[in-house]
Amino acid sequence: MDSDMSQTDESKGTFQNREHNGLATVPTSVTLSAEQFERLYLTPMRVRQSPIARKVGNPTPLALGGFVITTTPLSCCLMAWRGASGNGVAFIGPIIFLGGLLLLITSVLEFIIGNTFPCVVFGTIGGFWFAFAATMVPAFNAAAPYSTSTTDTAAGLASEGFMNTYAFLFITMAVLMLIFMICATRINVVYTLIFLSLLMVFLLLSGAYWELGQGNAAVGDRCVKGAGASLFVASLLGFYLLIVQLFESIGFPCSLPVGDLAAFWARKQNNYCHGFTLLRTTTVPHSAGTHVTCASFSRSKHPVKQSPMLACMFATD
Repeated sequence: MDSDMSQTDESKGTFQNREHNGLATVPTSVTLSAEQFERLYLTPMRVRQSPIARKVGNPTPLALGGFVITTTPLSCCLMAWRGASGNGVAFIGPIIFLGGLLLLITSVLEFIIGNTFPCVVFGTIGGFWFAFAATMVPAFNAAAPYSTSTTDTAAGLASEGFMNTYAFLFITMAVLMLIFMICATRINVVYTLIFLSLLMVFLLLSGAYWELGQGNAAVGDRCVKGAGASLFVASLLGFYLLIVQLFESIGFPCSLPVGDLAAFWARKQNNYCHGFTLLRTTTVPHSAGTHVTCASFSRSKHPVKQSPMLACMFATD
């Protein structure tokens, strides 16, 4: 019994089976291209991929689902649509169980299959959702000490001292989103824009809290609405990326573009590797039966203006 497989393009493979003695081969696995892997797992495909990733499902859409379910209503609340208010107090349950829990579960699953970047992204954002919700839960007594009675959580959340202090958390998250955005430029445009939107969210929230802490309600409210608008953009991009991943997972015939950036970096890497100029090679005896070959290279178009690099290799006669 023998079988062969012909791959017509990067995303679809066709199997041709040849029956022999009543037996036929059945394909049990599918090989993903580097572009498909990055669209599904939101991380660059490495040469040595974890074998567990071939045996389990893709956990990334689970985190995206929790992300969009949490950020969409929260963004509408921050923009005060239909009279919404409270800065997300009404969404404590969804924030904990859909935002925090789902993202942390996905982070653990990404860790198991060896995807470091999604593991860090989902783990830190999921942890932030837990912390954000816990601050508004009276049982944690995080904001109540800032109130005049030291027992009123609602008054503590609106106090100047709390807002001036809590803004530093948003600034720290903004720095983290900047790092994530830089890393996402290795993957695709949509993923990068999500982190850019989240960066704007945390910058505007920090500014809003500091303005509200100083009593500038008009400026603070505008910053809060701006943060809500940026979060709404991030949620729409999250919905789009979720649709892309679900389409890929079920083999939907329509493939939506995400602005793949892996090819761009691959060209840059190839240009770097192929940009060396060979200056000279020298072979000298080393010991009985072996010799050393040394080659000097230069990255510059004008080797005289740049110090050459030296590479040596041992070989057996």
